[in-house]
Amino acid sequence: MVVELAIQGLTALANPFIQPIFLNFLYWTLQSLATILSFWVKGDRIQDENDVVNFKNTKSFDFIVVGGGSAGGVVAHRLSRANYNVLLLEAGGDPNPLQMIPRFGLFLINYQETDWMHKTVPQKFASLNSINQQSSWSTGLGLGGTGNLNLMIHLRGHKKDFDYWANITGDPEWSWEGVLPHFKSYEDYEVLGDNENHGYRGELRIERPDYIGLAPEFVRAAEELGYPNVDLNAPYTEGFDIIRYPIKRGVRQATYKAFIEPVRYLPTLTILKYSHVNKIIFKDNVAIGVQFDRHGVPQTAYASKEVIISAGTVNTPKILKLSGIGPKKELEELNIPVISDLPVGENLQDHIAVYLSPFLMNVPRATFLDRDITPSSFVKWFTTGRGQLSSTGCEASGLVSSEFAKARGEGDWPDIQVFLYSFTVFRTAAFYLGKAFGLKEDELTKYYKDDVGVDASHLVVSGARPFSRGYVRLGGSSPYDKPIIDPRYLSDPGDVDLKVLLEGVKTSLLLMENTTAFGDLGVRFTDKKLPGCEHLEFRTDPYWECFIRRYSITLHHPVGTASMGSVVDTELKVIGTQNLRVMDSSIQPVIVTTNTQASAIMIGEKGSHMLLKYWNDIRFQEQQLKKASLKNSKWNKIF
Repeated sequence: MVVELAIQGLTALANPFIQPIFLNFLYWTLQSLATILSFWVKGDRIQDENDVVNFKNTKSFDFIVVGGGSAGGVVAHRLSRANYNVLLLEAGGDPNPLQMIPRFGLFLINYQETDWMHKTVPQKFASLNSINQQSSWSTGLGLGGTGNLNLMIHLRGHKKDFDYWANITGDPEWSWEGVLPHFKSYEDYEVLGDNENHGYRGELRIERPDYIGLAPEFVRAAEELGYPNVDLNAPYTEGFDIIRYPIKRGVRQATYKAFIEPVRYLPTLTILKYSHVNKIIFKDNVAIGVQFDRHGVPQTAYASKEVIISAGTVNTPKILKLSGIGPKKELEELNIPVISDLPVGENLQDHIAVYLSPFLMNVPRATFLDRDITPSSFVKWFTTGRGQLSSTGCEASGLVSSEFAKARGEGDWPDIQVFLYSFTVFRTAAFYLGKAFGLKEDELTKYYKDDVGVDASHLVVSGARPFSRGYVRLGGSSPYDKPIIDPRYLSDPGDVDLKVLLEGVKTSLLLMENTTAFGDLGVRFTDKKLPGCEHLEFRTDPYWECFIRRYSITLHHPVGTASMGSVVDTELKVIGTQNLRVMDSSIQPVIVTTNTQASAIMIGEKGSHMLLKYWNDIRFQEQQLKKASLKNSKWNKIF
């Protein structure tokens, strides 16, 4: 009660005299993020170089885990808790404290201190509003990985996604029923009472943020169109719901807070930050260790049991190829000896999405930086974990099936996903959107300039089950050469991906402009034409197709470059090798319909379970043999 009264008092202080001063400080902070992050990383590097860990005398471990992100952090946690000696190698450092504030999510993307900042090759059919038509792919650099950068949308995927995995791999362990226990085992779910679909004793807290903006209207509007309000983390056909986050008392959790922090000082776990892994060491086809650079110094570490690669959909295939695992022709062109000829780097899939924006409204219901982020907002978040800062801005989502899916007999397996973001365009929004997603700032400025300060919401429309396929290839034989990434967005025969997005745009317009839930708020789409599409008649199919091709941005969900069935088997062992597994989203044979962090964590959880079962069985057998040997020795002495 005292805290609440104090917050109310501070709110009263945020008047026209105080707020302008605070806003200048807030904008200055945002403009200084590059400097803030740089100082943080420099300090962390200095501390890490002086770390007391005497790695020179401890170079052999039971397991080596490469990558401390969404999956790798879970793997390191599980193995070290099981009393195995584990080395976790991470190319980045500790996350910056600002990354723990959900609302700062958008502003912290695409900085070299915390982000791999991958770029695709120029795209022909999408991302035409991107600089050089190159899609900007953010991937988390540091302990916790992309979980430190993303918008914290916790969605597992559709039941049929996993049933399809089981069907194409021939292994029922990857069906919905097979993976569900591993989702539940890491989950501490907010809503009690659904023991069939949710876990309540896991490390990762999953709950609704305190601030949910226009989410209730979004769900009600969907119900007006016949789409039910469902639990998107349980079995469903189509439906909408308010999004849950990996969040605890308003603080971003993800892999770092939930899995790495609790074990980082265990004697069974050694974490080496700022360690750039260059290749896997093999003896014949057996993985025995890795070579890496730590603070620029070449190092080697050995694993007596297994090496686990959890470096992500871009860096995992890069490390595998540099180590001799990949397409024979590509490796031989770079003079890399071939250990196993596999289609590593192929089958790349990603969710491309169109930013359908802005939907203007007559009432002050959207977050406006200049108006709603006040000194009391920070006090409220710091003291109670509540308020505007507890949300990344993404408030609700819906999944629906297009007419194309229905025509294939897949009406119960959605192929369109829609996200709601409620924020008013602020005065430097064009710069930060351009910075975060690699977009042309001048085009964004031109498009949004007349709507600055007008309350608005934005929809992101995704083709949830794309047919387009791309690849990740080596940019050279050096570990520091940037990989060649080509997702080949909207390149599928028949343009089904484009047509599905077009249907998603029309459905979204119907939801926002033709329902009473939003009609009561006076919601309407902007009458401004998108730069580059001015020559087309507004709101016609050709206009929307132009809009989609220009304002299409990755959702940062790449998967598939080390797929089950072609690169790894269903126990995640790399085919043609021994003692080497991959555990991250690159093993997904087909992308899940939703965001990918929840399924990445599940892969780390399920992979750890399989790994521990295998080695615990061996350990048990060794103990039994040892007991039998001691017993025989005792009897031999007697006789």
